[in-house]
Amino acid sequence: MKNTNILSFTDVAKADSNDNNEALVDVRTYNASIRAVYEKSDMIPYTGNSIFVRDTLAKKLAVIETEFSRIGYSMQVVYGYRHPEIQEKYFEKRKQILRLKNPTASEIELDELTHRFVAVPSVAGHPTGGAVDVTLVKTDGAFVDMGTKIADFSDVEKIETFAKDLTPTQVENRRILRDAMIKEELAPFYGEWWHFSYGDREWATFYGKSSSLYAPIDFKR
Repeated sequence: MKNTNILSFTDVAKADSNDNNEALVDVRTYNASIRAVYEKSDMIPYTGNSIFVRDTLAKKLAVIETEFSRIGYSMQVVYGYRHPEIQEKYFEKRKQILRLKNPTASEIELDELTHRFVAVPSVAGHPTGGAVDVTLVKTDGAFVDMGTKIADFSDVEKIETFAKDLTPTQVENRRILRDAMIKEELAPFYGEWWHFSYGDREWATFYGKSSSLYAPIDFKR
């Protein structure tokens, strides 16, 4: 297994940012069995109800979904591309909360702290279209116990992929999701069990590549 450390902002920033101009497509383009439902409404003005990702990522997710279906699971994607304006708002809001809790922290220290919850916009994966927030459900739509809901920050330690105090079932469900993603060369962010990416700077750092395939883009459907 790759290094299971949670990559920091400093780590990810070492990778260069490049873009191969690959198109954004609906996440269900290559496999309609993928469940794609926003849990937030912030992207509706940009993309409507559709969740977009880069074309290669959509193809990889289609393969993963086919494999999940063979063992009675399906993936539920709740977020893909995020407009840079939304990323900036999320980041600044969380940074301000952490600033109040850490009044003596420097700006770089605050950036590092915030990055654990909302990625620094310059290195964030969602604005590139190369990141997804995803969980597992049964093929009939039944809930799969992952230990927490997506983006549930009420217990910040429990959202880490390898959190302590998980049940054996929760550990196994996270493993199934993680292993399937890594098999298709997606990079996990171990600070959040639900976040995976392909082609962004997090992915480049995780796999030891010098630069990303995708950079942030200004997209509106």
